[in-house]
Parts: sequence; C-alpha cells; structure tokens
Amino acid sequence: MGTLSETLDGLTVLVVDDDYETVHMLVEYLRSHGASVMGIRNAKAAMRYATTVRVDAVLVDLRTPDAAGRWLLRELRRSQTPSARAPVFALRGERRGALSCDDGFAGHFIAPVELDMLVAALAALSRQSS
Repeated sequence: MGTLSETLDGLTVLVVDDDYETVHMLVEYLRSHGASVMGIRNAKAAMRYATTVRVDAVLVDLRTPDAAGRWLLRELRRSQTPSARAPVFALRGERRGALSCDDGFAGHFIAPVELDMLVAALAALSRQSS
C-alpha cells in the first residue's frame, strides 16, 4: 500500500499549508507517485487557484494561523467551479477535538502524515474516477 507502484497518474492535487517544509515534502512525494501537484501556503490563494484549474483532491492544514481550512472547504463547495466537488482532506497536528465524518471533509490525516496512507487514499480516488 502506497509503494512507488501505487500510481496517482492523472490526478491533480492541491496542497494548502502555511508551513513551507510540509508543502514541499507533500508536493515532492505526491509528484514522485505521478500526481500533478500545486502547493500553496494560504487558503485565499488556494481558492483563487481552484477557480482556474480543476483539482481532483485538496489537502488542507486545519492549523493555519487564520484557521482557514474550514473556510476553504465552505468556499470551494459554494463555488461554481469544476473543483467545487473535489474531495477535501484535513491535515491536523493532533488527535484532540475529533472531527466527524459529516464535517464535510473526505478524510483526516494526523501529522506527521503517514505518506503511504495518503497515497493509498488518493489512489482510491483515481481508481473511482476511472
């Protein structure tokens, strides 16, 4: 699961996190599995990007200083863009304050993100759209 044989070819992923190192690591790892990835460090810029490019999945940090992860999810869903229905995965730094399945996120990953699990979740999206 999540090995280099797991392919994300054809998948466009948007990574949103205010931490440069996290964005860089996720972008490089997902690209190594074949995804087209854009890393953006704030939610407003990410929303602008999602209105111009169709994304297949979004990874968004919920711990940003402006707490904009939930804002991005709401705005994306309200938009009339091709990205409006893209699954949005929450990235979190702790297990406190459980998120429920009905909070609108497609899933949740606790930092440090288990990269193989992330790739497997994204690969499942790719298989569903095939």
